[in-house]
Amino acid sequence: MFAVACGGNNSDPSSEAVARVGSKDITIKQVDIVVKQQLEAQGSGASLSPAQIITARLAVLDKLIEEEALYQKAQKDNLVPDDAKVSQAVQKQKAGLTEEQFQEQLKKAGLTEQEVRDQIRRGLAINELTEKEKSRVTQPTDSEIEKAFNENKEQFRRGRGVNLSVIVTDPADNGAIDDAKSDIEAANKIKAIHEQLKSGSDFATIAQKRSEDTSALQLGNIGFFDEEQLKSQFAAKPELPPRFMQMSAGQYTEPINLGNRWYIFKVNEKQEQPRSYTLNDAEVRKSIVDAITKQRQDILLGALRIVALQEANIKNHLAERIFKDPKTMVELRPSALLESVQPQQRIENENKAAPASTTNSNSSANSNRR
Repeated sequence: MFAVACGGNNSDPSSEAVARVGSKDITIKQVDIVVKQQLEAQGSGASLSPAQIITARLAVLDKLIEEEALYQKAQKDNLVPDDAKVSQAVQKQKAGLTEEQFQEQLKKAGLTEQEVRDQIRRGLAINELTEKEKSRVTQPTDSEIEKAFNENKEQFRRGRGVNLSVIVTDPADNGAIDDAKSDIEAANKIKAIHEQLKSGSDFATIAQKRSEDTSALQLGNIGFFDEEQLKSQFAAKPELPPRFMQMSAGQYTEPINLGNRWYIFKVNEKQEQPRSYTLNDAEVRKSIVDAITKQRQDILLGALRIVALQEANIKNHLAERIFKDPKTMVELRPSALLESVQPQQRIENENKAAPASTTNSNSSANSNRR
């Protein structure tokens, strides 16, 4: 077990402070809980070297300090949610879980229910703060929109291609309620979904409810791909791009295995000829407005983080201790929390579990299909 505090004789090492933000201490337990979650997400952590432990802890502590500074700013702005809103969010986390299952996940995560409530309260408050700040950004003017279009016309030329949706089953344990957890279960589940579709079930509805992919949040839609993008994304299955171009809008494929996952693809829309878009196209104008607005919001939120950190009185005891005595780096050992790491033991439900894969962005969609 590793005790980190800079002084003091607390009998519980996990409660010792590794940083202080204003009047709030951040403990080694809080740090190791996050480190543990990250290691489980990666499926690793059984044997960490001292250097790996300290690197992970310093990185996590830096984020927790920033989070606490933002939370304290949200408190100043009276943006902290009341108990009713917190309880509502807790119930969403419990959705689909029995109380026993929920308590078991708490135990595995090293958390109490009160600590979960505190985490949720902080998250909601910080979200309110960031949304409030984002709302201060003004919409771009017509001249700004036109200038952005003229400088990026190549981005608004689209070749022949298709807009696709997808339903995915994945043998990995993703923590969802309707989750396939083996190759056989993934294969059987995708076959059952295919039968549902053949019986007339709506593709988007099934994708939202049963797909084990982040695209479920967009009802399965992963966006438009021109022919070159299709060839790149489906290099492992070169027969798919020409097949998609031969399908009609509304048609879907049989289950297709790519890597260790199963997919059913649907063609939502097909563009037979290349097309250059203009500012008169609503989707072009919207994409430019969204891009400029997001860029400005990101800049403002970056400034918010800097200001919040400046306003907080911060002491990073862990960093100070290492700087003062470099031997600390080779003396660290995993805490009890980190020694108990087991892959994929995170608090989540079907609404939060999603494997890292397809999104509705052309640049990142289908990254796990190769």
